[in-house]
Amino acid sequence: MQILRISFICCIFLLGCGKQESNKIIVYVSADEQIARVVIDDFTTKTGIEVAWVGDTEASKTTGLVTRLRREASKPVADVFWSSENVGTIQLAQEGAFASCSTTVTDAWPEEFRDSSGKWFAFSPRARVIAYDPKVTNVKEMPTYWWEYSNAAMADPRFGTTGTHLAVMAGDVNRFDTFLQGLGGKPFLGGNAATVQAVIDGSAKYAMTDSDDVHAAIARGASIAMLMPKHYKGVGGGTLLIPNTVAMIAGCQHPEQAKKFIDFMLSDHVATLLAESSSKNIPLQKTVAENFPALLVHDPLQVDFIAAAKRRNKTIEHVMQALKEARAK
Repeated sequence: MQILRISFICCIFLLGCGKQESNKIIVYVSADEQIARVVIDDFTTKTGIEVAWVGDTEASKTTGLVTRLRREASKPVADVFWSSENVGTIQLAQEGAFASCSTTVTDAWPEEFRDSSGKWFAFSPRARVIAYDPKVTNVKEMPTYWWEYSNAAMADPRFGTTGTHLAVMAGDVNRFDTFLQGLGGKPFLGGNAATVQAVIDGSAKYAMTDSDDVHAAIARGASIAMLMPKHYKGVGGGTLLIPNTVAMIAGCQHPEQAKKFIDFMLSDHVATLLAESSSKNIPLQKTVAENFPALLVHDPLQVDFIAAAKRRNKTIEHVMQALKEARAK
């Protein structure tokens, strides 16, 4: 991911101290650099608004920027937060980090994909999947449910979508406790890409990861495939989809430009760009989704992300304690 240099930090603070620049905006981004760069460059081309954007590392995905936004709450630097997941965004919204954004586009955005107060908007999710090597593992012999994959390689849950997924699973207390027992004391890997690499290297049979990491590995020619296990029987018990989110920072310097950026991110155009990218994000708009039938998820998991956000921190503490205890045995 793009890492902000000290000289660039100085430029950002000068923006806040000097004359307001109506054609500039500062965006914090946790999406992959190669994906973000295409979208942001396109936004600038279409609107003339320059974007100074700050990314994060693969290992600390999203969490680093969430921490930064908390630290800057009393004196915001960024105008917009574009996150590659939603639970951190929900937590920040509950803490008052975001301002309501009301435009023709956001007001028409489906209620199930936005905050009731207009403080964040979800779009173009990725799927949580199990990665495996089809040359080694017969997909027909793989378990049907997520609860049976405690032996899979797992990214550090303190960062990124792994923590979000575990927070969702933790809503089923009994199954989750059994799942944790199955983790044993094996180490967590740095990020989702590392879990996929573990399968490619043969050091892991399965990996809990995101669909974009599998797509990227396939594009590189690796022997890798993905399965979408269910969480429960019946409709609505299937694949967890974790959306991107976009939000306007409370007290930001460029609110009108921020609104234009948010409208752009919710456009069919960006949904198409992300679906066509190496990430292959899943379009939420039906008119766009029709053009990408291979990305369709037939049974997405019905989930209360607000509840998951509330228990995420305790879930991660529980997971890390279980790991510590397992290693002590």
